[in-house]
Amino acid sequence: MLAVVAAAAAVLSFAALRDLARQCGFDPRLAWLLPVVVDAGAAAGSMVWLGAEASARARRFARVLALGLLVLSVAANALGHVLEAYRLEPAWWVVVGVSGIAPAVLGAVVHLAVLVGRSVPTPEMPEVDQDLHDQGMTWWDSASPAEPEPSDRAAALIADGIGRRRLAKELGVTEHEARQLLAASRQPNGSSDRSEGE
Repeated sequence: MLAVVAAAAAVLSFAALRDLARQCGFDPRLAWLLPVVVDAGAAAGSMVWLGAEASARARRFARVLALGLLVLSVAANALGHVLEAYRLEPAWWVVVGVSGIAPAVLGAVVHLAVLVGRSVPTPEMPEVDQDLHDQGMTWWDSASPAEPEPSDRAAALIADGIGRRRLAKELGVTEHEARQLLAASRQPNGSSDRSEGE
C-alpha cells in the first residue's frame, strides 16, 4: 500500500509541476524536467540527511534542502492548480520564481555533493564526566593535547628534511597535522642534544 500511495502521489505531483512549467513558458518538450529537478533534489537531500555516512554539517544542509524542496513542491502544486482551475495567467514574479528553481536546486545539490565528498564521519565523543560537568568544564577542557606519533614513512620523510606542506601532501594529512609531526620529531632530538652538551 505504501508503494501504491507513493507512486500515485509522485505521478500527480509530477503532472502538476510539469503543467506549471508549461504555464510559465517552458518548452513543452522540456517542462517535465522541472518536477524531476525538484523531486530528485529532495530525494538526494533526504538520502544524505537520513544516511549515516555524512558529517553533521552535510546532514544539516541536506535536511534543509530536502524539507525546502518538499515545501516548494507542495506550494508549486497548489499554485499550478489555482492557475489552472481559475484559468489565470501567472504573474511575472511567478514566472521568474519558477524559472529560478532549476539553477537554485543545481547549486544546492552541487554544494551538498562537495560537503559529502569532504566529510569524514566524526567518532562519537566520550560521555562527559559528571564532576567536570558540575565544575562547568567539558571533556575538551580536561583532555591533554595528543602528540601524533610519526609513522615509519613520516619519520623517513622528516629525516630527509621535508617541509610541512610537502609532508602533508605525501602523507595525505592536513598541514596542522604535518606541523605536529615535525614538532614531535624534533622534541626528542632537542632534549638529547641538550643532555649531551651538559
